[in-house]
Amino acid sequence: MIVVYKVDRLTRSLTDFAKLVDVFDEHSVSFVSVIQAFNTTTSMGRLTLNVLLSFAQFEREVTAERIRDKFEASKKKGIWMGGPCPIGYQHEDRKLHIKEDEAKVVRTIYKLYLKEKNATQVKAALEAMSMRSKTRIDKSGAVKGGKPFSRGAIYWILKNPIYMGKIQHKDKIYDGNHDAIIAKEMWHRVQQVLGANTGDRARARNNKCLALLSGLLTDDKGSPLVPRLAKNRGKTYRYYVSKESQSDDQGPGWSIPAKTIEPLVKDILISTFSSKQDILSLLKVKSPLAEFVQRVERIGRAVVADIEKADHQQLKLFINGMLGSICVQADQITIAFKANFIEDKFGTSQPKDRKIELKKSMTLKKRGQELKMIIGGETQKTPNPDPALIKLIARAYALRSGLETGSIASIKDFADNQIIDHSDAKRLLPLGYLAPDIVDAILKGQQPHDLTATDLKNGYKLPTLWSEQRAKYGFPAK
Repeated sequence: MIVVYKVDRLTRSLTDFAKLVDVFDEHSVSFVSVIQAFNTTTSMGRLTLNVLLSFAQFEREVTAERIRDKFEASKKKGIWMGGPCPIGYQHEDRKLHIKEDEAKVVRTIYKLYLKEKNATQVKAALEAMSMRSKTRIDKSGAVKGGKPFSRGAIYWILKNPIYMGKIQHKDKIYDGNHDAIIAKEMWHRVQQVLGANTGDRARARNNKCLALLSGLLTDDKGSPLVPRLAKNRGKTYRYYVSKESQSDDQGPGWSIPAKTIEPLVKDILISTFSSKQDILSLLKVKSPLAEFVQRVERIGRAVVADIEKADHQQLKLFINGMLGSICVQADQITIAFKANFIEDKFGTSQPKDRKIELKKSMTLKKRGQELKMIIGGETQKTPNPDPALIKLIARAYALRSGLETGSIASIKDFADNQIIDHSDAKRLLPLGYLAPDIVDAILKGQQPHDLTATDLKNGYKLPTLWSEQRAKYGFPAK
């Protein structure tokens, strides 16, 4: 039985409570609210409970709206609403006051950036002048800050409108109640330089990116899939996305991770040119002579070697010379070869109107905003290690080994040491007993394309038999 004082002490969300009730029913657990009498086994009791939760959820949402409105109204008046006090100011009576010794550092950063137009050189100049970040003392008395400026901190200072006497709320800027450290003219000049440099950096990253399949990919409507970069928590991710935004009646555009489709296409090419039957099928040669079959097999091995030994830039040039297009559809991927590549490599004459295409059945799986692609009948040949999977397996084996040798006293101690939840640590333990060949494949980056750490995290669902583990997670049978 689960007992709470009031139902809103458990949750104020109807959706969350519906899910909780399902879990309670699954495990034969009763739910009791001390000061609210209702019986969830009857329809009237459930109606009463839903009404109570609706009012609780309404109260929470109204409170949140009031707080947001109050916050925005205060910022419109130019009031500083708290948080870490920015360098150059000190906070007294809900107002920012200039702290002259720190303000001197801020002015120096702006002047240096206008002169150098480069944050790295500004950072080096600040270190040469022994200028440090703002020193703060937290509630526990620990001293923080007072360190050399990072490039990120420099950019934050340069972009912050607070230094020209403004207060920012989301995408709007209001007049502040504090004095400016930087003149408006200087602040806007700095923003112009930052904007120009940002464009240069974006172009440099795109050029350096060398998207392997750029100019080749199209979706099922014939629209090109173009390379795009996205940043999240300091990491850069590459995607191929629909060039033109789709209208509502056409559905959303495509977004395919480069780390998914690039190894897939590479695997398909390696698999095709490793098989003389696949090559002969591609060439559509009827009743070939034994000598021709041997030559085809030898050339196929050479093509595979060229693909496997090439670096990223060499492989991009090789694939662009080999392929005409790659069409991604909901149930298959079609790779069209250039006729001159086939003719030059295998010495065969191809009809001008004939399309030299390789079609593979495919399954799409939606994971968040991304598409996962699984090619039917294909095993992963190009190593594609998944850091999240490897970390999960490493933790599981460390826990198993520690418990067996006695170096880890309990699962709770392991969870505290790894800074993870106790329940997550308990779910890890069964993964220490994965089939050795599954572990070996994951470490080599040869796991199935659609296997993720999320699939393995719930270790209690792991079958005991290795054969069942292989079948469950898509590994080849032994």
